[in-house]
Amino acid sequence: MTSRNLPSSNPTGRLSTPSLIVTMFVLAMSACVLALVVWKGYDARRNALAQSETEMRNLAHSLAEHATHSIEAADVVMDDIVAFMRFQPVPDAPLLNARLREVADKLQQIKELAVLSANGSVQYASMTPLPIVNNADRDYFIYHRDHADRMLRITGPIVSRVSGQPVIAVTRRLETSDGRFAGVVVATIESDYFNEFYKTFALGAGGGITLSGIDGHVVIRWPTPVAGRDLTKSQLFQTLLPSSPVGYNLATSPFDGLTKYYAYERLSRYPLVVTVARTEDSVLSGWHEAVRSDAVVATAMLACVVLLAAGLAVQLRNRERFERLLRERDARHRLIDANIGDVVVVLDGDGVVTFVSMSVETVLGFRPEEILGRVYLDLVDPEDVPGLRTMGKRLSHSPGGLRAEFRMERADGTTVWLEANFRFSRHDGRTDRNIVCTLRDVTRRKEVEDEVEALNSRLAEMARTDGLTGLPNRRSLDGFLSRQFEARQTLSVLMIDVDNFKGFNDQLGHHAGDDALRQFGRLLAQTAAGVDGFAARYGGEEFTIVLPGTAMAAALAFAEELRAGVRALGIVNPSAARGRLTVSIGIAAKDHGIRDPEMLLRAADKALYEAKRRGRDCNVAAPAFVDDAASLVPDAVVRSTTRV
Repeated sequence: MTSRNLPSSNPTGRLSTPSLIVTMFVLAMSACVLALVVWKGYDARRNALAQSETEMRNLAHSLAEHATHSIEAADVVMDDIVAFMRFQPVPDAPLLNARLREVADKLQQIKELAVLSANGSVQYASMTPLPIVNNADRDYFIYHRDHADRMLRITGPIVSRVSGQPVIAVTRRLETSDGRFAGVVVATIESDYFNEFYKTFALGAGGGITLSGIDGHVVIRWPTPVAGRDLTKSQLFQTLLPSSPVGYNLATSPFDGLTKYYAYERLSRYPLVVTVARTEDSVLSGWHEAVRSDAVVATAMLACVVLLAAGLAVQLRNRERFERLLRERDARHRLIDANIGDVVVVLDGDGVVTFVSMSVETVLGFRPEEILGRVYLDLVDPEDVPGLRTMGKRLSHSPGGLRAEFRMERADGTTVWLEANFRFSRHDGRTDRNIVCTLRDVTRRKEVEDEVEALNSRLAEMARTDGLTGLPNRRSLDGFLSRQFEARQTLSVLMIDVDNFKGFNDQLGHHAGDDALRQFGRLLAQTAAGVDGFAARYGGEEFTIVLPGTAMAAALAFAEELRAGVRALGIVNPSAARGRLTVSIGIAAKDHGIRDPEMLLRAADKALYEAKRRGRDCNVAAPAFVDDAASLVPDAVVRSTTRV
């Protein structure tokens, strides 16, 4: 047998190669499509859960704010009634009843407003006629009768003995002038007030909103009412609330046993907790629909892949003819890809662009032909041109090149920051006159640097300002006083102390104290600004005003005006003898005996303590010179001191 009769070696080998490639292509594309669908589904699920968490947290916060504002209105009204009854134990009944009706009519959330006597009967009320009921057996009445605290109490839900409807009772204790129990002020809020508001939110099947007390008892449950149920053994009250007043969790519902996502928030001012719940199916309902749509699209894509693979099998037969060309192009493409983030520019000795890489279109938005032949300085922001010219003069003395940052306008009119490296090009081992410039967009880096600088400036400002009143703090005061002491021959300082402020806090609470200090701070700032003065918080309830160019007589007049302004605020201070917020002021003026700012402050401080010793709510001027051993000038000397 001759060699002519032998079959060709591996006759199916070349035929199997395209089939193998097509098969691998189909498998690879199918894997990519499936991986894309899986990744997209996973990412969409994660985004759906994240979005739901954000929405539920925001809703819980909004509902907490709603509950706070609803109860706060009743709280303010009852606080006024308690204060009124304390100073006028036996008011005009028709007049007070009319006032209670007016308040109840204006405040949508208040259904009933009443004052109960010490035996539990209705003494005054917003209802007409006056209901003949006795609430001495109510839990809130018993609590206020047996406890001397004046805090607001929230009880509910209970059935109103007047309307027969479930209500939430908001109550405050009444006392006689000597502190004995005198009755209870009651404001009721119908449960439907919250239910009507809650039903405006679409939480899906199984979703719900719960308003409960911090003791774990349910006050409002929507849409399924289960008021009064005890949740103290639930995960929310056992572990979550003790750890954080705000949170989000996945847990089994104590109401229906379904797995739900919960967002909760405890009210900052009142002993209540708002909980928003949605079932996992409700949260992911949109995601399920998206997954089904993606599955249909993926199936269509896989069908297209199969059709394309059939055409690819034919085209692969021509592959060998182009392999070498493709390898060469691939090498060039890899080189370009490695430098795609930078723009390479070649300039001649006159700064004219003779070459620019294709990446200029990505960075600057210009096509290469729009840049070629132009002087590069014509493209640079005019403010940066002088610096580049100076750098160009030094380039010939810098073999390693020079770096510069400058601005350039893009084709769309926006401005970008560029970082450029300039160096002379080399040819056959020798340096020629052409300059190679590599440009990189650093706009984002510059923006971050500007943001950091702005943030540092803000932090520096915050370090010099009192966070509560917004006035400059002690640090700012020391700097200002030192500068003015050196620059001014005439200078006065007022040391101001809020009278009986500890008692104010003890009786009305630190929240009311903070609010009073904020009002007082605004008054100081406005009053001082009117005379070009500088007001600052010295510490606690002490404040300081520096009056540049002001002598003692004018400072005393200013202090009297300031005290009148404080009285005009009308802030009630139960611990003060006059029943309202007042201040004591010590005034010191710079003279030859005052050697430094600290001595001036010390003189004003001594005068302040003298004002407090004389009974508060007055102004006292320091003598011409005060040191640690000297006493203040008697009243006979400082006739400008006034008392209210």
